[in-house]
Amino acid sequence: NAIDYLDRQTMDDYEKLKAAAKRKEIKLEDKQIGNLQIHYLYTRSHFKDIKVSADIQEAYHYYLGQARKYWLSNNLYLEGMLSLALFRLGDKATASTMVKSFSERALHSEEMGMYWKHSQGYYWYQAPIETQALMIEVYDEVAADQKAVEELKTWLQKQKQTQDWKTTKATVEACYALLRRGAD
Repeated sequence: NAIDYLDRQTMDDYEKLKAAAKRKEIKLEDKQIGNLQIHYLYTRSHFKDIKVSADIQEAYHYYLGQARKYWLSNNLYLEGMLSLALFRLGDKATASTMVKSFSERALHSEEMGMYWKHSQGYYWYQAPIETQALMIEVYDEVAADQKAVEELKTWLQKQKQTQDWKTTKATVEACYALLRRGAD
């Protein structure tokens, strides 16, 4: 029922976009994918066994196309979610390109491991600990790069060693990433 609800809400969003495009307020080929649609694709990627119904297909494929085209215009957390979603939904080429981009933007140090310069903000998708935990999942699942996973885990552990993980959500995400991915 929850997936059906998400599908219908996404279809409603798409129908509103089409209506706005018909009124010439927007162009459908411009970036029309946001946080909600990215979360939809990420969530949908966990439930590949539940088929996308025929009446939802157009919206589903539209947002997949938007994800492929505009992934680089998001922050690292949302890019990581899209990488996982696209990989799970069968677009391994785009997901691999994304991982290559992540690696090019990453910072490396022997002491701190692999990490990104984060500008911490007010919103949940600007949180560095949660982003690092998600990137551990990306490098484990999409890239299958255990060396990078261990380097990413080093940064996460150093944050706890030198300060704290700030919130209970950050702590849960960090523990989950450390325990579930990479070496013991």
